[in-house]
Amino acid sequence: MIKKYYVAVRPQTNQLHAVHQEGCPFLPDDGKRIFLGQFKSGNDAVRMSARHFTETGSCLFCCNESKSLPDNSSGSKLSGQDIVSVRPEIPVSFMQSMLCCLN
Repeated sequence: MIKKYYVAVRPQTNQLHAVHQEGCPFLPDDGKRIFLGQFKSGNDAVRMSARHFTETGSCLFCCNESKSLPDNSSGSKLSGQDIVSVRPEIPVSFMQSMLCCLN
């Protein structure tokens, strides 16, 4: 299903600009977001958001597509052209991850 995606102008506390689907409760107001387009997945929207900001990531609430670990032992996956760790270095609770989405 194709959905509309936006990127937040203001970065989160982890310095990443969050990509949100239309209808996300954490989607910033009109003046605080950039429309990215319509995509089949949040991953495609995150790749597009890199044209606006070098540090971007998907919203943990609305873009939580299945994230499985790759077969390699390093615990990282390719996201665009950067290597991003899929295992957090610091344990993060659900509430802490939701606070990171607020703009």
